[in-house]
Amino acid sequence: MDFNRLERAYRITRDKLLAERTPDGHWVGELSTSALSTATAISALALVQQRTSQDHSALIAGGIAWLAAHQNADGGWGDTVKSLSNISTTMLCRAAFHITETAEQYADCVRRCETYLTERFGRTPAELAEAVRQRYGKDRTFSVPILMTCALAGLVDWREVPPLPFELACFPQSWFRFLRLPVVSYALPALIAIGQAIYHHRPPRNPIVRAIRALSREGSLRGLERIQPSSGGFLEATPLTSFVTMSLASIGHAEHPVARKAVEFLIKSVRDDGRWASDSDLET
Repeated sequence: MDFNRLERAYRITRDKLLAERTPDGHWVGELSTSALSTATAISALALVQQRTSQDHSALIAGGIAWLAAHQNADGGWGDTVKSLSNISTTMLCRAAFHITETAEQYADCVRRCETYLTERFGRTPAELAEAVRQRYGKDRTFSVPILMTCALAGLVDWREVPPLPFELACFPQSWFRFLRLPVVSYALPALIAIGQAIYHHRPPRNPIVRAIRALSREGSLRGLERIQPSSGGFLEATPLTSFVTMSLASIGHAEHPVARKAVEFLIKSVRDDGRWASDSDLET
């Protein structure tokens, strides 16, 4: 074995690795760009802009342009630029064009998206909503945020969005394992914010449930504020933070402290070309 050659290879590799560090002495791993994250982020910013004096026009326009430029050949979108098209991300991207009021501007892009969805999953809004629910089964962690976003875009009736019992968030967290939450534990912010949005747009018919949820609104919002990280990003993830933001904006809380901090997180996490990553970059 040529140990001198091995030593040279080691030194080259070591020096290359050390050169990749930031000035602070650590490494940053950049995660893949995501159509899902970009669609949810610009939808959230658009809803906030429509209800406040905040101006996010440049970020919204950049995100929409990026989505249009990275649509898959079949008319759909996948989670990342290298992913195959799927119903979830495609539904969210379609909703983004409508929420940002750019569907007419990108009519051909939206038409190709509609063709992808109708040829594979159904022609009516109810059929598409059922296809989303079928994909995730009993777990509402992903299906409800997707359908809620589509309802905010006017593409799905609110009756197609299963309710979330946000009042359960008022119980101590030690009780959660006994309460059989319809979402995974890390999606508690979505349970609260999206649950309130669904309650606001489609109140339950049962007067007892309606009264309980009405009394739980302020308490669960305080809980949401307590569990929000200092960065403003829930789990440091763009999609979850965006779902919380658009939910709050849709019920008149676009200026709520949680929404303001979440918007700051979204603005700070956008990349130079108007896109968002699948998650926050990893620093090691």
